[in-house]
Amino acid sequence: MASIEPLKSVTISVAQESIQIRTDLPDAELNEIVENINQRFERSAKFQMDNRKRMALLAVELTSEIMELRKQLGRAKIYYDQMEKEVQNLTLLLDEGMDSVGQL
Repeated sequence: MASIEPLKSVTISVAQESIQIRTDLPDAELNEIVENINQRFERSAKFQMDNRKRMALLAVELTSEIMELRKQLGRAKIYYDQMEKEVQNLTLLLDEGMDSVGQL
């Protein structure tokens, strides 16, 4: 059984704000997430909005990406299930063929 990592308290700097969070993410993964958010936040500086609006815009963008990924995952699951059925059908045909050869 996989062990559950204890939550650690860390302070991160995101979108020009320091935020204290509790997480079980490894430091490298957390740093990658923070860096990604900060890069996206900085790209929105050209819109000349206050930080709250820029964060709201970023939230919409990230949520849109999550929803698209969920759709893709749903399609992948359907495809996987179809392939699983095809493999079962091919296995049955192969077994029937082997039985026919064995009877000769």
